[in-house]
Amino acid sequence: MNEEINKKFHIAVFYYTQTGQLLDIIKSVLSFPDKSGCKVTYKEIVPERAFAFPWSKESFYEAFPESRAEIPVKIKDMDFSDIEEADLVVLGYQPWFLAPSIPFASFIDQEKTAMYLKGKKVITVVGSRNMWISSHMSIKRRLDKYGCKWCGNIALEDRHNNYISVLTIFRWLIDGQKGSSGFLPAAGVSDSDIANAAVHGEDIYNSLISGDFSTLQKKIIEKGGAEFHPQIYFVESNGNKLWGKWAAFVLEKGGYGDKNRAFRLKLFKYYLLTVIFVASPFGLLFFYLTYPFKRRSYEKIGKNILFLQN
Repeated sequence: MNEEINKKFHIAVFYYTQTGQLLDIIKSVLSFPDKSGCKVTYKEIVPERAFAFPWSKESFYEAFPESRAEIPVKIKDMDFSDIEEADLVVLGYQPWFLAPSIPFASFIDQEKTAMYLKGKKVITVVGSRNMWISSHMSIKRRLDKYGCKWCGNIALEDRHNNYISVLTIFRWLIDGQKGSSGFLPAAGVSDSDIANAAVHGEDIYNSLISGDFSTLQKKIIEKGGAEFHPQIYFVESNGNKLWGKWAAFVLEKGGYGDKNRAFRLKLFKYYLLTVIFVASPFGLLFFYLTYPFKRRSYEKIGKNILFLQN
């Protein structure tokens, strides 16, 4: 055990972030291992064609079909030579349109990435508005296929009301304004939640020392690192199916930037706003009316998702 404590563990971090918030979350999570002597190597995923931030309204919706369909783009070559023997891999990503962001999905789908991750211990760290489960399941399918040992998932969310967070995230992504204004609070994961994410670092470090990651996810959940909200899952799971059909509908008219699909993207825009602010309240009413009859089913789904089970 003393030899293990004295060992300098190596953590490799792969991440993509537009706003910088995700990197702040990861650094908070790994602050304890970092201060305890672990070597932490950060590897940024960089697409050859950058996704500008803030988005324009046009570019925001333009990214929808490829995001939902998980169509890859070219990313700059990743050097794995200095992290081949990493003891732990951290994968950091955000959901875009209920799927992993295009740059992250492009990275995770590469054969070089799959070969590197095979047999590795992996923790995922997600920064999202509130709907992260569809992307979580998408990543899970890949990690299972690659033969990774998925040891933990930390998913930080915007804790504000769903409708409020829609307004604040649009203001941030398109206008570039993260801070509070008028009656709207600041957008994204709160500064206090980002700071509090450091509580998971000691558990990660202790798992490295002991070599036992079997209880890590349980500890993450106990400390609020991942939560399942059945009403949000209800909206997300139904939306994910419909968005898949919308993505296919738009892609019939061409790929990214093709002007022939502009009209269908405009239709999706109006559909999305209508669903969020008009149809969604009725959907939630239906959820609450039927929840007592489906409570056990939702509890089982939530447990499987939170504890990284099938």
